[in-house]
Amino acid sequence: MQGGYQGRLSSRGGTLTLLDAAGAVNSTASFAGDPSDVQRFLVVSELLYHPVGDGLAEFLELLNISRSVTLDLRSVRFTQGVEFDFADGAITSLPPGGRVLVVRNLAAFTAVYGPHLPVAGVFQNDTALSNGGELIRLEDVRHGIIREFTYDDAAPWPTEADAGWSLVLIAPETDPDHSLAANWRASARRGGSPGWPDDPRFPADPTGDADGNGEPDLLDYLLGNDPGRPPLAPRLTVRPAQGSEPTLLRLSCAVNATAEGATPGVSFSTNLIIWQDAAPHLELVARELLGHGQEQVTWEVKAPLRDEPRVFLRLRADAPFLRSLP
Repeated sequence: MQGGYQGRLSSRGGTLTLLDAAGAVNSTASFAGDPSDVQRFLVVSELLYHPVGDGLAEFLELLNISRSVTLDLRSVRFTQGVEFDFADGAITSLPPGGRVLVVRNLAAFTAVYGPHLPVAGVFQNDTALSNGGELIRLEDVRHGIIREFTYDDAAPWPTEADAGWSLVLIAPETDPDHSLAANWRASARRGGSPGWPDDPRFPADPTGDADGNGEPDLLDYLLGNDPGRPPLAPRLTVRPAQGSEPTLLRLSCAVNATAEGATPGVSFSTNLIIWQDAAPHLELVARELLGHGQEQVTWEVKAPLRDEPRVFLRLRADAPFLRSLP
């Protein structure tokens, strides 16, 4: 057996692992990348893989998250999941904040959403999105990866997307990891909102209290609080240890299913003095639409935090949009 290497060379950077003849790790090296503009600023912001009816109204939406750079799309193409080369499309450049669509069937798409949307073209070579989930790859002409991720129709991915809702990337302007289910949500309405933001209503003053309920507007926005309805309080569920089964501790809260630019976060403490981010100790186990635009999110607290004599948890609103982009 010959020696070799593992890893992928990418202009985004990465890690290269050298192996000896027996397959054991010899050394590992990390390298910085030099990503192109499309790799830095082009995201897959929405996709509809299981539309109602005959299923022909599928679409993928791309968004330019830069505030100043116009992207040249002529080197961009989908090569996995669906196939489409933007060099052959009706739209070959994307201004800052611009959105562009690739659809399965133009007549079916137009019948549902109407004309005059920014459609670059239709999926090529009779390709279509899988209702059971699959790998999506967006790359440049030199096979450099722009985006690569695998979506699914099962939890923790939003299961509503398998019944006519679209998958919407949460806080796309922060360039989130597309491969993490926690970075996607179901659209505000069945069929999604191709070509447009999905019902954004971020508060003008996140620290204000426009409805006078004593909570910052950012928290009201995140939780979907409505002055006309009582808020749904976060709750903890505890199942004591049973035989060989350990204690089960879960945290659930209702959040605004259409929130953009704000995400729920959890902090923990064992003494009410020092608080830390609980993300490494939580596993997302369920997401369920509740109606009224709200979604219930449930995390399971993992060991060893789960097994502490006492644990205090508190919910917070994170606003990653504050990260500056060019």
